[in-house]
Amino acid sequence: MLIPEVNPDHLALIPIQRKRRGWQGMIVTNPNCTTIGLAMSLAPLEKQFGVEKVMMTSMQAVSGAGYPGVPTLDILGNVVPFISGEEEKVERETQKLLGKFLDESVKPGDFVVSAHCNRVPVEDGHTEAISVSLKAKASIEDLVEAWRKFRSLPQERDLPFAPKHPIIVREERDRPQPKFDLVAEHGMATVVGRVRHCPVLQFKYVALSHNTIRGAAGAALLNAELMKSEGYLD
Repeated sequence: MLIPEVNPDHLALIPIQRKRRGWQGMIVTNPNCTTIGLAMSLAPLEKQFGVEKVMMTSMQAVSGAGYPGVPTLDILGNVVPFISGEEEKVERETQKLLGKFLDESVKPGDFVVSAHCNRVPVEDGHTEAISVSLKAKASIEDLVEAWRKFRSLPQERDLPFAPKHPIIVREERDRPQPKFDLVAEHGMATVVGRVRHCPVLQFKYVALSHNTIRGAAGAALLNAELMKSEGYLD
């Protein structure tokens, strides 16, 4: 399971799995489309400060349900507060993606994640309201700086589908919004905004990602580009 900016080192599992299972090929997959925006926004925070606790409430687009999707009379003027298996996947996958590659395996991140996933009448774009507590002391300005400076292997290697700025911070009080921010960096960036203090945890913010580009087709292409640059497709 791979997000090229978040856990490129986990590709080292491929030769280990080939040896253990007698494989000649490999299986590399995207995480859940809801997980991607959350994990992308947490990755620089985990790297610089350490993540302790996360609470996330999603407002997920109907396109995430696939075709033919959600019946019209079920979603128009409505919010569906249940997506089968979604919350469990987000909680488990986020810990794995932000985990450490040690001793030929991945040790999940030592933080807890609580997810509440909702389907809303938006065509494309998953919006997430996130609260987080960190292990090290930080300010709002520190978080913003960490997001804006965040780069990883796809950017260093200038891979064709890699966003130049994987995380974009909006300073307007009412952004990000799917209507205005969804196609940032051709739909491959995670857009963050409304960064403020949280009275329950430490900080809270809103993250937006394109569920059918960054969460699906675009993510798969970037995975392949990174794997090619690492020699796994030769």
